[in-house]
Amino acid sequence: MSPIGIKKHNVGRIAERIVANELEYNGYRVSDLNKDGKSDNVDLLASKDGRTWQIQVKGAAVDDGWWVNYGFCDLAIIAGEKPMFNRVSGFYKAQVVVLVAVKSPAEYRCVVLPVKKAEKAAQLNLNHDFRRAKKDGSPKKPGRVSVWLGRVPKARDIERMPFRVAEQELLNPHIDNWNLPDVPADS
Repeated sequence: MSPIGIKKHNVGRIAERIVANELEYNGYRVSDLNKDGKSDNVDLLASKDGRTWQIQVKGAAVDDGWWVNYGFCDLAIIAGEKPMFNRVSGFYKAQVVVLVAVKSPAEYRCVVLPVKKAEKAAQLNLNHDFRRAKKDGSPKKPGRVSVWLGRVPKARDIERMPFRVAEQELLNPHIDNWNLPDVPADS
């Protein structure tokens, strides 16, 4: 029987296992909140040295280059009426977001961000990709919000470049950096 590979229907669970393994390798104790279904806002709890982090994982199946996915936006997110992360009110609120690009269980890249930086990066992305009209003047439809790692793609509209550069500058220090950030308890 041959392996199924990394596909859109299994990349989320595989990404969560990758993050849990990396955290455990780095001395964190990890609990999976998705054992009995889907947990809103948070997938994993990690603890170390008496501190606990609530972590949301976003996985992307990649085969050509390295890119990560912030998730999917809707019209309210594009309009700035609701955030990209921690959209659902409830007990759990992500403090850390890990964006995972998965080629295989052994080949992946991760961006480990405090939720406020992840939100800022996603908003920069929305500014350059979703909050500007298409060439024909029509609004862009909601969809996957993603970014290439380590490179700034050329923009047809030069006004978009500052958003793309700022997004890369925000993400780069957090690529494969497994020291979970200090975050306030109310983040």
